[in-house]
Amino acid sequence: MLRREALALLWAGATRAGLDRFFGSGLGSTILRGTALLVSVPKRQLVAQHRAATAGSTLAPPGSLLKPFVLSALLDSGKLGPRDSFLCPGKLAIGNRNLSCVHPPLARPLGIADALAYSCNCFVAHFAQRFGPGELRSSLERMGLASRSGLLPTEVPGRIQPATDADATQLQSLGEWGVLLTAAGVAAAYRNLALVSIRAEMQPILEGLEGAVEFGTAQRARIPGLRVAGKTGSARAADGASIAWFAGFAPSRAPEVAVSVMLQGRSGGADAAPIAGRILEAWRAGRLA
Repeated sequence: MLRREALALLWAGATRAGLDRFFGSGLGSTILRGTALLVSVPKRQLVAQHRAATAGSTLAPPGSLLKPFVLSALLDSGKLGPRDSFLCPGKLAIGNRNLSCVHPPLARPLGIADALAYSCNCFVAHFAQRFGPGELRSSLERMGLASRSGLLPTEVPGRIQPATDADATQLQSLGEWGVLLTAAGVAAAYRNLALVSIRAEMQPILEGLEGAVEFGTAQRARIPGLRVAGKTGSARAADGASIAWFAGFAPSRAPEVAVSVMLQGRSGGADAAPIAGRILEAWRAGRLA
């Protein structure tokens, strides 16, 4: 065994305690296949982990987990105004892909916050058409989504392809094409998002992430007495496996920790969000050791 591999395994074992129980263990229990990281926002340090090697090496499409970064890029570039809205038609087809929205029909136009909370595909894909060829990739790279997180001793960077036409750009904006991320990279990206969430121009994004947990797609990560900002994602890997994601931070208005959860599951809201909620609840109660 190479020395760096041995060190990585020793490190993973030394910091193993904390999150394993949230994925199931013991006779008769379902053991979920996945990984999770809990990161200190102020210190940029790993607080706890489950299967760190997986978190640093497994690349997967992020699905809707990417939407806050896409909308942030549109806001930063002036291509989207903080009060812009769009009436969701419900149905969405891009090429031969059916990506129609699954949120309840809404009779009013959605703003940025509600579009994030309800994870509206139509909203994000509509405004993503304002990106030029390859522009979305450049924005995501500037946000660190193609970089190593620096949280683990060994990890691979994310991979982002340039979208050269409108269909590819829209699919990429929904995390459905041309983006592969690790759970470590996602944890670092949401930690960075937490740091900038206090800026005035980021308020629609922050409110949307809070709304996702309060009444939207990530309600199963909600914790009484702790305001959480987060986003779910559901995607299908190249081998056909269903991937469920949740990432976020808490407390939302004064972030102390960021969390990312990735596992094989049918949806981020049903499978990943509850695990993240239990992790954050245990962290708040001081029960991670």
